[in-house]
Amino acid sequence: MRHCINITILLFWTTFSFGQIELLPRKDNETAEQFAERQKPENATLTHKVLETKWNGNSTIISLYDITYKLPEQNDPDQQTYHKIVGSVFSELDKNTYSKITFGTIDTEGGNPSIETVFFANADNDKAKELIIIASWEQRHYDVNGTLYGTYVFDDETIEKTLDLKFLEEISKKLDGGCECNWSDGTNKKSKFKTALEIKKELVRLGYKQ
Repeated sequence: MRHCINITILLFWTTFSFGQIELLPRKDNETAEQFAERQKPENATLTHKVLETKWNGNSTIISLYDITYKLPEQNDPDQQTYHKIVGSVFSELDKNTYSKITFGTIDTEGGNPSIETVFFANADNDKAKELIIIASWEQRHYDVNGTLYGTYVFDDETIEKTLDLKFLEEISKKLDGGCECNWSDGTNKKSKFKTALEIKKELVRLGYKQ
């Protein structure tokens, strides 16, 4: 925990003490989607619904961006275009003034990533709720067809050096949905987790109070 501190403390401490976090003004009467659109990374488009909500008591805007990229030519002579999804959490510091913290990346996994849902739930041993993303990838290959599901759990704390949300890898693996797919050898499988309700039920089973 030495390398991670609470978002709220981090925002005020770094902004006013060291100026490491950029202050982002929000225009009067600007919607959350318009604000998030202005902050998008290069080669990115908004994907999924922009959320304006409260996260552990803090006024927050959460946006996800689809970014296109290419691999180095030696790794991909055909120079295909790939997709990855990254996220941003904009926390309100003062009226119409926000800071930005990033999270992700959700990369290509046999298909382009898509966001199924974004929600909050308790997935660790403190009282604060985590940010949870369910992603999916359509699978259309010679030997398998279906949809792959994955779960990404992010703590409400940041990695101090990068100012990215801390990814909780262990619990994310436990909540991985797997492939709801049909294989050419006749094997069929159903995904274990592909909705917020299924994830929350599993977290309760694992002992995390909601």
